[in-house]
Amino acid sequence: MLSARKTILQEQCRIRERKLNDDVAYFRENAGSLLFSGLSWLVAPGTGRRTGVTPAKTGAKPPVSSAFNLTDILSMAKAFWPAVREIVQPLLVSWVINRVGQWLFKPKKRPKG
Repeated sequence: MLSARKTILQEQCRIRERKLNDDVAYFRENAGSLLFSGLSWLVAPGTGRRTGVTPAKTGAKPPVSSAFNLTDILSMAKAFWPAVREIVQPLLVSWVINRVGQWLFKPKKRPKG
């Protein structure tokens, strides 16, 4: 009973591991296009691929795209903030450390004479 259960669990683990490896391989192969499509969706969420429902099928008018307003810009900034912070924070810290080091340990000027 236990050995049968163990073999079933091992087979399920192998199947899940294969699926996970396939997903990782797909992400590695298509990382650039996935990143670009994600960023383009954040910039222009009204464009891009549709789910197969067209206005002709539903009888509705297509959505009218308008220019970005302040709430759109703020929501995009809120979505991008963690990534921007992770990029800018180390750069800012190293710049501050460099400036403080220059300020504290700058060479003293000797009087000419």
